[in-house]
Amino acid sequence: MIASMTGFGRALLDASFGRIIVEIQSVNRKYLEMFISLPKEYSRFELEIRKWVGEKVSRGQVSVRVYVAATFQNPSVSLPSFEQLQQLKEGWEDLASRLGYSTQAVDLPFLMQQMPALSLVDIARDEDIEPFKRCTLEALQSLLTMKQTEGKALARDIEQRLQTMESCVSQIELGVPETVARMKKKLQERIAEAAPALLDNEERVLREIALFAEKVDISEEITRFRSHLVQFHSLLKTPAAVGRKMDFLVQEIGREIR
Repeated sequence: MIASMTGFGRALLDASFGRIIVEIQSVNRKYLEMFISLPKEYSRFELEIRKWVGEKVSRGQVSVRVYVAATFQNPSVSLPSFEQLQQLKEGWEDLASRLGYSTQAVDLPFLMQQMPALSLVDIARDEDIEPFKRCTLEALQSLLTMKQTEGKALARDIEQRLQTMESCVSQIELGVPETVARMKKKLQERIAEAAPALLDNEERVLREIALFAEKVDISEEITRFRSHLVQFHSLLKTPAAVGRKMDFLVQEIGREIR
């Protein structure tokens, strides 16, 4: 069964450190191109996400966006520890005293300005990868479901077009003998009008007509054309990726038509 290259999938999951939201969208591309956007705290998981997506999607431009909404059930995750602030306060007070400044300026707002930037979530831990995996796989399944639904609609449309082409080639095939005979007669008439002297060499004229008739005989092209249509029908039922094979068959069908 064919699948479309375009689709969208979304999933969310509540983890111990917050809510994970994964959005995946895919558009047409000849090869696989992947773009991943992650919170910097979880950038270490990018290679794993690429692997999970690559196992499910083989072609197209795939964009993966991951969001994390932090929870505050554990204040120690987002706030500095008492020990950190105490050490920082004592250090600045000692420095102020040595320089002859008042230690009263070393208050809480001052200390917070000296703290390194605090993240709303803790640095990623090894065990955090599991909820990311579950959420990503769920979003991927949503994406694949949409791609398959659209693929079914495309398959129905392609089937109708294949049937139309089969009908057309059958009509063309029925008219081939008459067309060849008509062209032979027309060629004879044109030769007779253009060069009456050639009628004295009737054998040569007949050879030229036979050669021309062979050139206008399209039975071989019709056979190949039908073979391509049979292969196309077969590809529509194949579970594996068949886009490139279909591209090739379309080119071959166009060549037979020309």
